[in-house]
Amino acid sequence: MYGTYLRLDVTVHDGWRAVVRAAARKLKPRARRDPALRGERHRFYRQMLAYHDQAQEMVRAWRL
Repeated sequence: MYGTYLRLDVTVHDGWRAVVRAAARKLKPRARRDPALRGERHRFYRQMLAYHDQAQEMVRAWRL
């Protein structure tokens, strides 16, 4: 899943909305609107946000 985060083409300085929007663009249209996949979709978004938070924490720690 980390590879998917890297392919979102977001920078560490982008906000959470940019991450969610980029992640939504990676999903197929059917997966975005299927109510049965709502839980999996939310887990995917949360995972992408967790990777983004980790990247931001790394930048803060190293002051890049």
